Amino acid sequence: MPQGAAVPTTSVALSPYSHGRLSLPNRIAFLATVNNLGRNRAITPELVAFYEERARGGAGLVITEGLSVHPTSVPNGTVPLAFDKELVPGFARLADAVHANDRPIVGQLWHVGRQALWNPGMQPWSPSPGRDPYSGSTPHAMTDAEVLEVMDGFAQSARNLADAGFDGVEIHGAHGYLVTQFLSPSSNQRQDRWGGSTTDRSRFVVEIINAIRERCPDDFVVGLKLTAHEYVDGGIDLEEAQAIVSRIVETAPVEYLGVSQANFSPSLEYHVPDLSFDDVPFAHLAAGVREVAAGTPVMAMAKVPDVETGSDLIERGVADLVGMSRAWLSDPHLVRRVERGETPRPCTYCNTCWHYIHTGRPVTCIYAPETGRELEARDEEASPAASEGRRVRVIGAGLAGLETARVASRRGYEVDVYEESSQAGGRLAREADIPGRERMGLATQWLQKAAVREGARVHLGEQVDAEVIREWNADDHVVVAVGAQPVVDDLDGAAAYSLADAWETRAELGGPVVIVDEMEDDPTYAVAISLANDGHEVAVVTRRDAVARNVAYVSRIGVLRRLDEAGVVLHTQLLPVRVDDGVLVARHVFSGKERRLGPVKTIVRAGPLAAARSPVPPGVDAVVVGDASAPRPYEAVFREAHTVAAHLDRIQP
Repeated sequence: MPQGAAVPTTSVALSPYSHGRLSLPNRIAFLATVNNLGRNRAITPELVAFYEERARGGAGLVITEGLSVHPTSVPNGTVPLAFDKELVPGFARLADAVHANDRPIVGQLWHVGRQALWNPGMQPWSPSPGRDPYSGSTPHAMTDAEVLEVMDGFAQSARNLADAGFDGVEIHGAHGYLVTQFLSPSSNQRQDRWGGSTTDRSRFVVEIINAIRERCPDDFVVGLKLTAHEYVDGGIDLEEAQAIVSRIVETAPVEYLGVSQANFSPSLEYHVPDLSFDDVPFAHLAAGVREVAAGTPVMAMAKVPDVETGSDLIERGVADLVGMSRAWLSDPHLVRRVERGETPRPCTYCNTCWHYIHTGRPVTCIYAPETGRELEARDEEASPAASEGRRVRVIGAGLAGLETARVASRRGYEVDVYEESSQAGGRLAREADIPGRERMGLATQWLQKAAVREGARVHLGEQVDAEVIREWNADDHVVVAVGAQPVVDDLDGAAAYSLADAWETRAELGGPVVIVDEMEDDPTYAVAISLANDGHEVAVVTRRDAVARNVAYVSRIGVLRRLDEAGVVLHTQLLPVRVDDGVLVARHVFSGKERRLGPVKTIVRAGPLAAARSPVPPGVDAVVVGDASAPRPYEAVFREAHTVAAHLDRIQP
């Protein structure tokens, strides 16, 4: 069965599940995901709508993003403060919105500890003064009284959420945050009752669980998300995680155990594994925890692409529950689509969503228009349908063209899409031809099928010129989505190619190869790595102070690792200016000093792009969308196309 395909509603993952205080309509949870839609002291309508949409979409359990439990943990301005009683009415609105869809909601309790992340100006607290490997901050080593104070913050935050009508809480004990810092022998160097042995390092979380039990109603759910392997020297590994879990289930049982991995160190690459990883690459960790969980339900997570894979994990005894995040960002109606026999919009695992989140912007997806703008999407759905018989003609079947066709067809227009090549998808489809980027093709495949399902007619291999356009009805809406063309500047003395042409003719390229990086995105580095692995001598030159600025940091780690493993040489802050006797000369962008980089036979221009020429003749009204308007990242061109198609009724042809 293809990835992301609909599965029978008899799937075990879609069956109800009960265990002790835990009662779920199905076993597929929406995992805690920072979305940057809230405010520290406000539960915004946008935040409520974000979770409400996943509840409407059939999530068996809705877990909020991390909520701050103490004033020493306010990582940015969007994280709601669970410790603040004044937010209880706002949290109640959130709980009511989720409950209106007959779904339970738990709030994740979060203290970042030394991982100051976005707010290193605060004084971070940690069990020991060891420097944080990501932020570089050196924390304050907590006193015994401060440990108790933070524990009380967890308990009071849980009570606030209980008063707001939440069904429970999830303690964030993963990813190197404060609870992990107490649990891990690599970060906890204390010699008092809070450090040393596994028992003493576990005391902090055990007493948090017991304090929540004492302060909250008897039926209040308490879950725990744990790191089962930090993948750092001297840190938690599976054996140590099993010892920790054994201690917890013996002394402070919880309703479920979520199993994750990595922390904010170079192992962060494993935190949200991208499309370079196999599906469910850390399932063995969940299975290992389940061996010692003594019947406590275990939730598996990390690149679970679809309901079918989730069911397989349950049937194989790997886990009892399945947590998914990015799959819910790419399709907020994931479970409902499967129940209707439809194919959900598959996640490409490009980690653009994580890039937006981690840089403090509202969450987004490259091709899910609802994500991060749920309120706007509802307004679009409520707007009037098209007048009967109105036609839309879309020139180009790339990402923008296909989304225009899908939305316009859904709105009731008769839609024809004309694509001169034999393949739909534009530059996204071309990216999917590069090794390691294949999963990107799932986006264009789904969009094309969705557009056709809504009634659009897609004409491949059909070129449209001015003469054809003049024959169309003057009342037709014309949308130009012809994409962009590469800009290739030659340097005498070396062959010059665009990135796309270099990849298509890679067998003919002469070496050494120098890639001039103006895109700073994944396809450039995937091509560099593939050429190097095929035996070429490859260098990447960028005018920036670092490569891969447009790659999510969590994925950038892997990109930089693979570039180094392949032997690709990186040159930063340089701009190629000429070739002298077969040697590339570059100029430092700040000092102006020239330097000879070495032999070159082929120069590959990875960007920039320029909007392709529109075939629309003068006198014909048309709307230009996507790269044809201005070359931009996928999510930007997609959003523009979606918005134009949703409001065609306001545009007079």
